[in-house]
Amino acid sequence: MGLYKAVCYKVEDIFVKALSTKQEPNVVREKVSKYRTEKEVHRLRKKEQKAQNL
Repeated sequence: MGLYKAVCYKVEDIFVKALSTKQEPNVVREKVSKYRTEKEVHRLRKKEQKAQNL
């Protein structure tokens, strides 16, 4: 799973870089980082809820 996530992040980075050429790079990196963190927290919550229901 770690390799898959790394590859997905690399692909996301390429798309973000291509689509945000006219925006401030630091702001874009911050937004991407925030999005990934929120996504990971959501995934962990979902995993915990699933474990509690079993």
